[in-house]
Amino acid sequence: MPPGIPCPRGNPVKSKARESRLRWFGHVHRKEQESNLRQVMDMEVPGRRPRGRPRGRWRDLVDRHMRELRVVPEDADDRDFWRRRTRTADPSLG
Repeated sequence: MPPGIPCPRGNPVKSKARESRLRWFGHVHRKEQESNLRQVMDMEVPGRRPRGRPRGRWRDLVDRHMRELRVVPEDADDRDFWRRRTRTADPSLG
């Protein structure tokens, strides 16, 4: 069996998209705090959001994925642990 977590609810495309988002998050989180990329990711935009149902934000989706996998942002500092927890099985191999 290939390494990683099985596809949630049998949807390999969503599973690989989740893996990609979390891989990018881990990459950026491990950068220095002074990095422009890291500052943008951690930035909070001042002001109010528009009325109605709010549009989904990338960070909200990543936070939801991390809750589903029971990981916290600090886990990304350990690259091997992060990879083991966020990697999913390759759908082309199954």
